[in-house]
Amino acid sequence: MTPALLLAVPAELLAQGRDGLWVALLFIVAPLFALLAAAGSRATVPEAGRRSLPLVVMLLVVGVIVWANLSLAGDVATWMGWPRWRGIVPAAVAAMGLVLWPGASRHWPWLVPPGLIALVLPVAAIVYFSNSNPIATWSEVASQPAFRFPADSPWVGEGRRVGHRSGSLALLFEEEHRVTPVDPGPLRVEVHDHGRVQVQEWTLAPGQSVTLRPGDRLQLDGPRRLKFEADKRVPGAPVSGIAWADSSRSMRPRVLRFLGLGVTLLGGAVALVGFAGPTGTALTRVWPTVLVLLWVLASAECWAIYAARWAPELFLGGVAAASLLELPTFVLKSQPVGPQLVGFTLAGLFALFLAASVALRKQLAAAEGQVGESVTSDGGLWGGVFAVTALAALWPVEPWSLMLSALGLGASCLAPLVLLGPRTARPRATTWALGVGFVLFLGVTAAGRLWPPASPLAEALVAYPALVAAPVAAILLRVAARPARA
Repeated sequence: MTPALLLAVPAELLAQGRDGLWVALLFIVAPLFALLAAAGSRATVPEAGRRSLPLVVMLLVVGVIVWANLSLAGDVATWMGWPRWRGIVPAAVAAMGLVLWPGASRHWPWLVPPGLIALVLPVAAIVYFSNSNPIATWSEVASQPAFRFPADSPWVGEGRRVGHRSGSLALLFEEEHRVTPVDPGPLRVEVHDHGRVQVQEWTLAPGQSVTLRPGDRLQLDGPRRLKFEADKRVPGAPVSGIAWADSSRSMRPRVLRFLGLGVTLLGGAVALVGFAGPTGTALTRVWPTVLVLLWVLASAECWAIYAARWAPELFLGGVAAASLLELPTFVLKSQPVGPQLVGFTLAGLFALFLAASVALRKQLAAAEGQVGESVTSDGGLWGGVFAVTALAALWPVEPWSLMLSALGLGASCLAPLVLLGPRTARPRATTWALGVGFVLFLGVTAAGRLWPPASPLAEALVAYPALVAAPVAAILLRVAARPARA
């Protein structure tokens, strides 16, 4: 349970409404499927260890997961008004110190219960102090005709940053809206006038405003501090509460994306858990896991519902996982306990990141013992992993995208090996099959960056390359199982 994944669930639920339930469902199913698959894992045949490619892929998967969580730490620091490095460096140093501590493998599980409690406690406080249960709150959200800026919103009063990371951003306005830049600088607007599109640019002094009409797009080249009008629609939010609660988009593209998401999350979980070898999973281990996952999922659902009700501004510029941490201060504006609950949440996420780092090292060490390459015994390897990922995290990248890339890579290369097993009669065939999955995953990912997809199918394949790479690798492994000709 890494923080990047835990915060992605409420963020997807808030951003996608009903469609986000698929992420929530897979959040429960994927670990259970991985535990059951690992119980009968076929990836422990000694001949599999004669090739180093599986271990290299496992190391890449672990490294990208660490990168995703350090990137989230940088986002949290930015949300708090600090430079990114002030969140990344302490998290990386603490995790590296714990990972390299000889006793970490015995004591890391003790970090999980307090981390989960600290993560769930703010939700319980929000439900209690708001005097509204989750079902009633969901009904309130679904009955809203529009998501509007409250009069006491920080984006209405002193102004807040819009855009949580570098890169361009376009805000579409659906009604007349006065926007006031707090920081000096040019303001570029794409104006639609009688079918013609014009780009107008103004340089406004602090305090000056510009009035945007319905259909105008405000173009931002990076994060910008802006003030909005009270009781106006939030740009980027769903058109209404019922549109958020009951999405009516086309079913065909959604099915492709859900399939890709399922292959990525299920296959990635199998790769992380099963590649280290059989776990001997028993029902006594599965049921506590189910209860914990349901507990965390219920908290994520409440987090998204109360955010839609009390903090519609979080839709502005796209839902950012780090911004969800501020929810207690939005809901409990009249209570001094709000900032304290934010601190509890941060402490819980930090504890879970430390525990996840040690767990990832343990899995890689088990895989190293299986594969027969002595790499994880060297502390320099993990020092390098944290140094490289911390440096990469200084550049803002969406943590959820990194998590999908890591899990997709594992699903493309390692999951087929876990489920089908290596081919002892043709050891080279195993390496070739995994290599093809690796190249396909990287190739589809690169193609999506170079040539924007033009169809729903292409969009789904680019978003989830494992949808192509994993079946091909599995087919090659199955073909390699056939007896070689004399």
